[in-house]
Amino acid sequence: MIHSYDWDGEDERMLAKIAMAEAEGESVEGKALVILVVLNRVWSDEFPDSIEEVIFQKNQFSPVAEGGRYWTTEPDAGCYEALELVMGGWDESQGAFYFESTGRDGWHSQNLEFLFEFGGHKFYR
Repeated sequence: MIHSYDWDGEDERMLAKIAMAEAEGESVEGKALVILVVLNRVWSDEFPDSIEEVIFQKNQFSPVAEGGRYWTTEPDAGCYEALELVMGGWDESQGAFYFESTGRDGWHSQNLEFLFEFGGHKFYR
């Protein structure tokens, strides 16, 4: 995998928005983990090659559905701190491609390799 941090301001905004939509109320690290799931997918041959394509891939991130939280919320300072953390090389994602809320045992837990739990999310590969 080629780990490139070469993206533009719109990509940064999309990463911050998906972090807010998926992890509002989580710590900076929790938001960074959401960002890293997106980036892990971009860096993988198994998913689309751009941040935008990964975020908007059908049935992957529920907040991007019409009227979802992606469209109705703005990133807070913690989202941009999370982005800076990731850009600085922080990566505790263990290569996660998926996450789901804790307290749920959905498709992820039945079909994917569980990696770890952090904050309000469980992470999978």
